[in-house]
Amino acid sequence: MDAFETALTRAFAEAPEPEDAGFTVRVSRGVALREQTAKLRRLTQTVGIAAAGAAVVYGGVQMLAGVGPELMASLGLELARAHGAVAQTSMAVLLTEALLVVGAIGGGAAALRQARG
Repeated sequence: MDAFETALTRAFAEAPEPEDAGFTVRVSRGVALREQTAKLRRLTQTVGIAAAGAAVVYGGVQMLAGVGPELMASLGLELARAHGAVAQTSMAVLLTEALLVVGAIGGGAAALRQARG
């Protein structure tokens, strides 16, 4: 293999080196910018999904909070007084759990989308 390497080196000894003229630097900057843009886009989409989910859940909780006592009273369940006593605590717990569920679903959907390409 030594004879081949020396012959190859001798054959291309006079070939000029290609001139870069900053091409590599421009390409690496372009790739870095594209990666940063993709990262920002993913972050923006995640925040948007979380905000939309929180808004939907909060609106649903508010609708149920307004209708809930009347519905329970009309069904004759006598839970309206108990609901009034613990309404603030139960709504806070429900909202927290709902936000966690929506966040998990949104994160799973984003991960699935990223895995599929």
